[in-house]
Amino acid sequence: PPSEEPPPADAPPLADTPPPADAPPPADAPPPPPVAIDDTSIRESDAEMKQAQKGGPRRDAKKAVLAEAMEAVGADDVDAALEFVEAAEESIKLGVDVSDQLTNIGQLSKDDLEARKEFTDSQNKLVEKGVLSRDDARSRAQNAKQKTAAELKSEATLNQELTAKIESGDVSIDEAKKKADNQTAASASPELQALLDELSKLNLTDDEMAKVLKDLNDGPKASAPGSPPSSVTPLTLQQESQMLIILEDLSFKDLNGKIPSTLFMSAEKVSASVFFQDLEAVADALGSLDTSYLNTTTSPSGSSDSPSSDSDDNDMVLGRNNIVIPNGTYELGALEKSGDYFIATTDKLTLLGNVVFNSPDAEASLILLSANSIDLSGASSVSYSGEELGIGSFDSLNIENVSLKAEGRLSLRSLDSVVLKNAEMITSGKGADFIHVLAANQITADSVAFSSMVKQITMEAMTINLANINFPSGSNVNLNSLYGGVDGKYPNFGDVTQYGRVNFIKDMQYGSNSIMDRVSFDQYGGNVKIGTFGN
Repeated sequence: PPSEEPPPADAPPLADTPPPADAPPPADAPPPPPVAIDDTSIRESDAEMKQAQKGGPRRDAKKAVLAEAMEAVGADDVDAALEFVEAAEESIKLGVDVSDQLTNIGQLSKDDLEARKEFTDSQNKLVEKGVLSRDDARSRAQNAKQKTAAELKSEATLNQELTAKIESGDVSIDEAKKKADNQTAASASPELQALLDELSKLNLTDDEMAKVLKDLNDGPKASAPGSPPSSVTPLTLQQESQMLIILEDLSFKDLNGKIPSTLFMSAEKVSASVFFQDLEAVADALGSLDTSYLNTTTSPSGSSDSPSSDSDDNDMVLGRNNIVIPNGTYELGALEKSGDYFIATTDKLTLLGNVVFNSPDAEASLILLSANSIDLSGASSVSYSGEELGIGSFDSLNIENVSLKAEGRLSLRSLDSVVLKNAEMITSGKGADFIHVLAANQITADSVAFSSMVKQITMEAMTINLANINFPSGSNVNLNSLYGGVDGKYPNFGDVTQYGRVNFIKDMQYGSNSIMDRVSFDQYGGNVKIGTFGN
């Protein structure tokens, strides 16, 4: 084989000849490629990366995990869901456990989520300020679960307005607590909330609204006359809302002489309403005063004293807080069924000048009733064309310089005292011609004139003081006091009155004959009976 000679020293190296071991790489050589790593599993497990890959905002790790959870349960809007969750977390930090509010997020729309978030935020501020207790906040949150987005936003607005008033100094913390308490009570149902809104329009105080809301929650306690308590069917909240009219005032001057039947409500419905409880209680108490004339007359409580009577079902009530009846003639609207008319107030009933009521039903009674007071100081006369005119009040009833007239009966009652002075009491002679005066405490009658047609006069009270009265000839007079007659039959004569007795103070007559001592009383007072109250 031919001999191999080494190449010259300056000859270039052959192509397949490796460079010397210590030779540096060329200066412009590219870096070695990175080692290929499969990171698919890492990206799929990183919630923050996943959100970014999907085009969503990058969040911190916790929010990213929550966002993934929201998507997993089908939340309509992830951002809205997250904001609601954050508001709920803040509630929990404040000690208000609303964790159960987070169980159905996947079923809530974006509007629902936003409304819940706004509502929860507004509540949290009230809790932070010490206005809303944790228990009440929890109760509100429970009630909120069944409410629409619009209802929640409305409640949130109320909370926000209250917070703003606190921060501006318009209301104190104590005042704000009362408002918050009422709002909590009303949050139980949309109907209660609607009632609270209506009450607010009437400018009631927070304490007054609290009482009304409590009464609504407790339900009516009054019993219909002659019926067991269980027979009263409580009104629904919607029906109670119609009864708010009792809190308003009314002047008859706006009625142009007409009192339409549409202003009246059925006595049965009234008895079932919490707004009429005071009136119902006074009416029942006034009715219970009458124990001597059972089954023959209608009491100012609006019912026959006979428990068996069913006439109450047709009675109608016009009720307000205050009523003013000025001088004039008023035509009562016809009722669908035969019943009695009641004009009733929870506070004050005022009559002015000469007032005449005309009824389309000659047999119907007209009862003027107040759970507080009746003011006749500006009245000259009150007349009624029907069978009975009744006037009853909780406070003392003063009939001074006033003439009262009805076709058949006049009835005056008070749970305190009745004062008659320079008064006239007239019946037509076509009916019972009965005058009935009852007071839980005292009757004082001075210079009272009874028409000659009056057939029966009954007065009942703990003490009866009479002066300057001439009982009509032929009339039957029953005067009943706590202790009854002196020696069983006589009044106490003279200006030194005795408690519990019938006192003839001055110039008492029967048929124009004096009966101011025992002899004359025996001679002319045979139709005057002195008895005990309740008999």
